[in-house]
Amino acid sequence: MVNRRTPAGSPRLRRTRAVLAGALVLGLGTTSTLAAWTDGEYGTGSFGASIFGTESQTASSGWASHTPVGNAATLAFNATAMSPTVSFYAWIDIRTTSTTNVGGAVALTSSSNNAGALLPALEYRTVRTASTSTTCAAAAFTGTPTWIVGPSYLAVTSVPGSPVSSTITAPSGATPQVRFCFEVRIQSGAANSYQGTSGVVTWAFTATST
Repeated sequence: MVNRRTPAGSPRLRRTRAVLAGALVLGLGTTSTLAAWTDGEYGTGSFGASIFGTESQTASSGWASHTPVGNAATLAFNATAMSPTVSFYAWIDIRTTSTTNVGGAVALTSSSNNAGALLPALEYRTVRTASTSTTCAAAAFTGTPTWIVGPSYLAVTSVPGSPVSSTITAPSGATPQVRFCFEVRIQSGAANSYQGTSGVVTWAFTATST
């Protein structure tokens, strides 16, 4: 038998050594990744919703949540013997509740739950007074008041297309509040057929937290 030995520097031997070296490197790499350490960090948060509520009062209704519409506060107009262009006045105060912890704004937004034959002849204006101690009377509509409805009269069953918002802040010490003063009258030139008729109007204010 002839013994043919591959010379030490032959290309075949060099290729064999290269393959073995590559296998060794791969084996070392696999062993390295299996030895890695791991750890982790976590974060947690707590959340709570704010509280926003309102209540109102009038000359004849104490502080309370006068909602829904069937529980509306009564505006004390004392308007049982009205004549054309003779105005009658009444106010409503609105404030945030004692548990409220965010500010907000309130606006006259609708007129609903209305009834009575006198309604087509009635018109009104509304201002926000300087304070809740301001008397709701003709003087509140003179000068440059903060108009909510006006200075032109509007039918009692309507509200402005762009409501005027009034800020009501969250309670801090004395409970903040705003006063709205209403002026209602029978329009000039109303027909005699309205004599002896009556009507009921309910205005809605919407308060929104900010």
